[in-house]
Amino acid sequence: MTVQLSQADFQHLTRIVQNLPDFANVRDRRRLVAGALEGVPKTDIILARLDLDGSPMGVSVEVVRFLSQFGQVAYGKEALGVFLNHIQPYTGDEVAFIQDLFQNYPLDTPATPSRLIDRWRGTDNLANIQEKIIGEDTLRHIYILNLALDAAKAVVHIRTPNNGAGTGFMIERDLLMTNNHVIPSLESAEKAEYSFNYQLDSNGKECPIFTVSALPNGAFYTNTELDYTVVSLKDVPDFGSPLILKSKQVRPDDRVAIIQHPGGHLKKISIQNNFVAYADTKVVQYTTSTLPGSSGSPVFDDDFQVVAIHHSGGMLTEPSSQRKYLRNAGTSMIALLKDLQVNASDIYGRLQG
Repeated sequence: MTVQLSQADFQHLTRIVQNLPDFANVRDRRRLVAGALEGVPKTDIILARLDLDGSPMGVSVEVVRFLSQFGQVAYGKEALGVFLNHIQPYTGDEVAFIQDLFQNYPLDTPATPSRLIDRWRGTDNLANIQEKIIGEDTLRHIYILNLALDAAKAVVHIRTPNNGAGTGFMIERDLLMTNNHVIPSLESAEKAEYSFNYQLDSNGKECPIFTVSALPNGAFYTNTELDYTVVSLKDVPDFGSPLILKSKQVRPDDRVAIIQHPGGHLKKISIQNNFVAYADTKVVQYTTSTLPGSSGSPVFDDDFQVVAIHHSGGMLTEPSSQRKYLRNAGTSMIALLKDLQVNASDIYGRLQG
């Protein structure tokens, strides 16, 4: 069983976790989680799967989300509940909030002894089947996995001249898109390195990497306000098909996914519990997991077409309400494609072709 925290409780809890005394670096975070789960048989599994590298804010979101979804580590003990019991003495004035979580969520609820597997024989009518969808319907066609794998081939790791890192993606055979704050100028584009295939294979081993550079005197366009850049690359390896930019108005609760190089490290995908929280024709805000280094990543809809380009995360202001929420954000492809049409018609024409 997973623990579905409300958005407000999730945000509150992540703020508590990121401010814990033992959450400043990877070593202390690992020690904290290991201490919380001491004696639990699944501790090694959790530590192996939990990514503790990154900013305190980003990692706190990762820890709370992961433990919420992990389920029980012992009979009647949710992973998140065990963790909260451990950190409660260190939360100061927030102790009451932690205690309320145990009252409001099934953090110490015993698992049902009988799972009644023999009663599911595939003969139910549609009404009965719908009753067996627990919470959100997470069933997806298998072909979506193929779409994700194909799209991932076009996602590129970027090493910037100042030794920073970002993510980009191919929108034509030789055209890469990323953020303006990753590649702000033609000079920085020509000094950057662009690496394809920086990821693990099906055996968990690193794939061969192909690193290329920008094409001298090639196409280049950047927009500071919309935070994106397009640059031509030379000697591009075969990566399959360029990604499709979709001028689509996404809606709150639409599902999105991001393929990225979080922390400037190996390519990963965020595909679970990712929803649009706010969207207009320029701004898209969502709950998808990212880290520094994910800047410039493609934000996909369910068909793995690009509906936004990711650029930032944190306590962001929602344009309509002016309230702040812990979210990630990107620029909608609606605004971006309009800008290309007006100010970089040669690039826009290639995309339309």
